[in-house]
Amino acid sequence: MEQRYLKYSDGRYEADIDITVEEWKSMLQNPKIFDKASLDMVSKWYDEIDHRATTQAIMAKYPSNLKKSPYNGIVKGLTQRILKHLDRFEVIGTTGKKSVFIVPFEGWYEDYKEGNHFVWKLRDELVQALEELEMVDKQEFPSEKQELTSYLVENRPDGKIRVCYTTQYERNSINRRNAITIHGTVCQACGFDFEKTYGEIGKGYIEVHHIKPLSEEKCDVEINPETDLICVCANCHRIIHKRKDKVLSLKEVQNLLLENKK
Repeated sequence: MEQRYLKYSDGRYEADIDITVEEWKSMLQNPKIFDKASLDMVSKWYDEIDHRATTQAIMAKYPSNLKKSPYNGIVKGLTQRILKHLDRFEVIGTTGKKSVFIVPFEGWYEDYKEGNHFVWKLRDELVQALEELEMVDKQEFPSEKQELTSYLVENRPDGKIRVCYTTQYERNSINRRNAITIHGTVCQACGFDFEKTYGEIGKGYIEVHHIKPLSEEKCDVEINPETDLICVCANCHRIIHKRKDKVLSLKEVQNLLLENKK
């Protein structure tokens, strides 16, 4: 059995985990490996922004009678089943004992100097496997679905059915992640900080806006997260798209805020 070693640097844990998408897909469909509790766990993390969260945030979002997080035990059992199934390596932690969380998740301390906020993030290959198997509702962030033609009935009563013809434009989750890394999670227009306002549940949340709408492109385009994307709060994002004839620029939104500041 090959031994792979967990490395720790600047709050981040890393190990050579080379499980392929196809291997994840096979294991996800095997109830002897991914039992109900394991599937529930990865589904919860999948639904988080960038598929990452602390266990405390998940516990707060899904209240229960449990006083302690059940996820350490769930991920331990899941990893043991994964490694037994693959039968090719084990991970040795920094203390010399076997490590388990690092197999389905990446992990790091957000404030590593203080040792606070340990984040678990689903591995990209596992995320892809979940999506390809359609075991999750694929995430669509705000403004990712563009309505090109819409037939609406004005003054219709609530609940009346309407039919909308839409075209969807795919977003690359890696571009979104890189944009957040570059621009941060504080709104570039108004300075709103979700974590400061809402606490742990708002940590890491922000919306990513394409400066040039993808609906204007007639083919696939290369996106530069630094110059083509900005990070804004939900309110500013809605204002950017408020006018039907024009998408407002970041500078225009900033000017509106200055003009209406009391």
